[in-house]
Amino acid sequence: MTTTADSRSRGRSLRRNTLGIGSSTAIGIASTAPAYSLAVSVGLLVGYVGAAAPLLLAVSAIPVVLVALCFRELNRAEPDCGTTFPWTEKAFGLGIGRMVGWTTVMACVLVMSNLAQVAAVYTYDLLGLNSAADSRLAQAALGTVFILGMALLAYRGIRVAAWTQLILVSVEVLALLWFVINAFQEAGTLRIPAFSETGDGAWAAGILVAIFLYWGWDSSFSVNEESRDPRRTPAIAALIANAFLIVLYVVVTWAAIAYAGVDPLTEIADDDFFAILSTDLLGTAGGKVLIGAVLVSALASTQTTILPTARTMLSMARRDAFPGQFARISARYQTPSVSTWVFAAASVLVYVTLVLTSDAVLADSVAAVSVLVSLYYVATALAVPVYFSGAIRGRVLQRAVIPLVAAGSFVVVLVLAVADVGTGPLVVVGVTMVVGAIIMFSMKPPAEGERR
Repeated sequence: MTTTADSRSRGRSLRRNTLGIGSSTAIGIASTAPAYSLAVSVGLLVGYVGAAAPLLLAVSAIPVVLVALCFRELNRAEPDCGTTFPWTEKAFGLGIGRMVGWTTVMACVLVMSNLAQVAAVYTYDLLGLNSAADSRLAQAALGTVFILGMALLAYRGIRVAAWTQLILVSVEVLALLWFVINAFQEAGTLRIPAFSETGDGAWAAGILVAIFLYWGWDSSFSVNEESRDPRRTPAIAALIANAFLIVLYVVVTWAAIAYAGVDPLTEIADDDFFAILSTDLLGTAGGKVLIGAVLVSALASTQTTILPTARTMLSMARRDAFPGQFARISARYQTPSVSTWVFAAASVLVYVTLVLTSDAVLADSVAAVSVLVSLYYVATALAVPVYFSGAIRGRVLQRAVIPLVAAGSFVVVLVLAVADVGTGPLVVVGVTMVVGAIIMFSMKPPAEGERR
């Protein structure tokens, strides 16, 4: 039964007219965690496609930008902080919408484990606590502290979150540019790598990794209800974030290959290439600065992963796809209350379990998250022509051509990548979707006339 207090809490709104284009762009960039994403992905990319990694990153951005345009079209019509969930629910019905919402939430839960793990290990490395860095219990303890700390910042208000992201993103981008300048200077050349060195030639798996690198820009849409001009600002911010990331990723990867070469990067594919190469390139102090940048990146993304996921859960509760308590909004901070803390608790549970039981937390979660993200990108793109059925004439390019090309691109990548990603990530995805289906479809649908 819904109490009077619950009703009042669910009737509150998020803080309106707070974020401009700059703040929304910072949130979109920070959510991708550029330094961290590059650290754990460049070696994998080079292992898959060799010196063609910068080219692959540029090409992989095309379907990602097409999906961003799909988000823009849907957000113009319905700026809801749940983004993919309300849009796919309206297009395909509550059942499909619930599964898309679940997929979005679980992708974020899995990546939280990845972020917390990197933040914990890097903190111990910076402090010279090597035994703690190798201890699973110590990793679990500090990672838990980071998740809860970032949840507190996210809960304290969108302004606090936005300013935190502006500062943290500036730090990591400056550190990455420092790496690029030194890498090219040491290599003595800006020549484009020889694309004949193509590694394993696993292009589809490489594109999945690239999707993981770019994922996060949609956080700009998740704060649409808190943005100034919510129908336009999130789209502009997301497209700016994508353009910035394309250039940054291509240049950093190019610099890494120019400096280290294909074979050395391939040999450290499963490790963080910054941690291994930065000391030789930048010296002990410089190496610690770069490691610190990756730590900052992971922490920034931890916070900006909590922001959109809590809002997805809030939106699902408002539309009866989640228990009503998840729609509660803090009277003081005007942020999702129950959703924020439940997501943080779930992230801690999954993180601690993975750290204590898995030897491949980073590699498996990167691939699994990439598959889940691709699935909800496909669903969102396909939702556009259905959502606007009867209103496509005059906007055929935006509401039919772009969405179908985007969906088709991700379907092809998913089909081709199944053989390359290994069984571990696919098992994670399979379990996630089965559990989600059981939970989502076991919920009693609201009676006719009871939908909010």
